[in-house]
Amino acid sequence: MFDRWSQSSGHYRPLVVLGGHPISLAGVIALAGIASMVLTAIVGYDGAEFLIFNYESFFVRYRVWTLLTYPLVNPPSIWLVLMCYMLWRFGEAVETHLGRASLLKLLLLLWIIAPAIVAIFGIAGSRGLSCSGIAYIELGVFLAFATLYPHARLSLIFFEFPVWLFAAVFIGVQVLSHLMARNWSEFTELVACVVTAWAFVRYETGHLKLPRLPSLPKRAPASKSARGAAAPAASKPATPTVDDILDKISAQGMHSLTAEERQILDEASQNRPRRKK
Repeated sequence: MFDRWSQSSGHYRPLVVLGGHPISLAGVIALAGIASMVLTAIVGYDGAEFLIFNYESFFVRYRVWTLLTYPLVNPPSIWLVLMCYMLWRFGEAVETHLGRASLLKLLLLLWIIAPAIVAIFGIAGSRGLSCSGIAYIELGVFLAFATLYPHARLSLIFFEFPVWLFAAVFIGVQVLSHLMARNWSEFTELVACVVTAWAFVRYETGHLKLPRLPSLPKRAPASKSARGAAAPAASKPATPTVDDILDKISAQGMHSLTAEERQILDEASQNRPRRKK
């Protein structure tokens, strides 16, 4: 069961099948968002107070469960239904490209952004802030898709434009709105969401490397006889196969591939349709 929640990009398959329809991890999260509207309507505003995350409830009243329940507070709206549908479709594309394990890590990062910022502002003295809903999780998944496929075309009524343009306009309007309202906590959450989604995708695809600690000094070279004995082992390694590369992705992620391995994988992907003919 565990491997179904951590599929690599090379071994993707749906998480569950309902009524003959395959559903990805992104689809399950989207359906949970729809179900949360029902939960929010049932508990009402008084009950939702026990699910929303804020500084007072978590650090003073010790409602530690709010760190997990705050995304479940979503008042019913047609906009939320639309956003959940976008989460499903865009998230499924990200899941297919990067793998289920990577999407799961991205969702967890997006999950903790809002509570972390509310807690930081609370420690700094702004105690009236709170967070609820899955808006920033949905936005982060969309931005991850836009980072992966910036030139994908989106159709809106009679207009068609690249996804990067839609993302830039949407983020720009949100930034101006928060600046006008001097809502610095929401502004910080928005910036953190954008940076997290962009940096995560760049890292997972191998275009962004984390800084490494300087390596320790190497030992003195071995004796001539030892070098002669080790010479056969130092021969040039064989070219990796596609299966070797897929196994490496499964174990270490897309970011672990070398330029040669990435080129081999790209050539295999381009040649696959021709083999099926």
